[in-house]
Amino acid sequence: MEEQSNNKNPEEDTAVPNSDAPAMVMEGSVHLDYNWNPGTIIGSFLTHLRSGELKAGQCTKTGKAFLPAQSRSPFKGRCETLVSIENSPRLKAGTIVHRAPWNLPQDLQPPYMLASIAYPGVETELIHLVVGSLDTLRSLGPGSSLKAVFADRRTGSVRDILYYEKD
Repeated sequence: MEEQSNNKNPEEDTAVPNSDAPAMVMEGSVHLDYNWNPGTIIGSFLTHLRSGELKAGQCTKTGKAFLPAQSRSPFKGRCETLVSIENSPRLKAGTIVHRAPWNLPQDLQPPYMLASIAYPGVETELIHLVVGSLDTLRSLGPGSSLKAVFADRRTGSVRDILYYEKD
């Protein structure tokens, strides 16, 4: 039996499909000005976040609520209204992070928890950060009570919720 090598020929990685010419790779970065229209429901969801309120989108077909709010539900319905949700989030699942990624919000340092956060009466969970000491994070388990910490200066972004902490 012949052993296969994971070493690739560098020319294979730079070949242009259906061409004999090698691909050209240019190092650098690209900056794009980008405007996005979030639509009625998502725009309203973000406006409520700016006001320090968390609302869920409600499906017209099933009546089920979703976070973050979205214009369509997974049940082939539309989410045309926002509904108030009970402010008693619970940890569903999470993992403790010990190394900071490139996009970690300012003023947060590991360890923290990347978590799935459930709200009563809401079908989907919100993925967000839970902050606390390592001992506090280790003490959290499914069903642990959390509370949202909002930014003092809000802009209408999911990052208006800075993080969650143990309640």
